[in-house]
Amino acid sequence: MQIGAERRPIHARVASPEERARLWQGRKKAFGALGRLNPDLLVQDAVVPRTALPQVLERIGAIAAEYGVTVSNVFHAGDGNLHPNIMFDPQEPGATERVLELGGEIMKVCVDAGGSITGEHGIGYEKRSYMEGVFGPADLDAMDRVRVAVGGADRFNPCKVLPTGHGCATGHAADMQRAIATPGVYV
Repeated sequence: MQIGAERRPIHARVASPEERARLWQGRKKAFGALGRLNPDLLVQDAVVPRTALPQVLERIGAIAAEYGVTVSNVFHAGDGNLHPNIMFDPQEPGATERVLELGGEIMKVCVDAGGSITGEHGIGYEKRSYMEGVFGPADLDAMDRVRVAVGGADRFNPCKVLPTGHGCATGHAADMQRAIATPGVYV
């Protein structure tokens, strides 16, 4: 309350436990609500400095408009975690590739703002090629050597987490297309 009072708000008060519970319920149900609006979403996870959040959200909106898609942002502003949800129709020719490209651009915006490609959910198959935008070759090599030393390259999610030598624009979309081309498989 002290920090808020220093900013001279028009009105300030502490939420009751019931109000806090309702706010959390709304946050937790956001993804389900988005799924009702559009069943196909690419959900991103990034983190940016809290002070950069307004500019990052503005930039994401501008990029989404350039791509002609809707991006709905769900986030917890207090820690800078951001979850852009890109709505698309996978039946539309080229839509999946465009959305994957847009996802890469969103990650770049977050990194350029001083953030990172994950806020809380980690790096998996979908985001491994983005690591090259955050870490240099020496960093990635050190991570791979630790992974091998601890348990062998084939034990810890082989072909996941660490990039395989291609960038987002080339290999990532191709890898995702191969996975998506498998009937009944969603990545």
